[in-house]
Amino acid sequence: MATLTIRNLPDEIYDRLRRRAAENKRSMEAEARDLMAKALPPRIDQAEAIRRMQELIERLPPEAQEKISVDSFLAERRKMWGEDE
Repeated sequence: MATLTIRNLPDEIYDRLRRRAAENKRSMEAEARDLMAKALPPRIDQAEAIRRMQELIERLPPEAQEKISVDSFLAERRKMWGEDE
């Protein structure tokens, strides 16, 4: 596994990490790993993204499924994620 050294970490961030680690009963290192893992979820490939979108559409009531198209669905998601074209 890789090792990461963080230099010039502001005291306020250090203190917040220390307090959060104590609240969660873990080391600062374990807390930092957990925070980074949550902030950087694994990327999914295009086929997986399409499969997940299809699952979401299939959960909609039939009348809603008829009204939605993949293009409008993707446009809504891009807008939600702040990725407007």
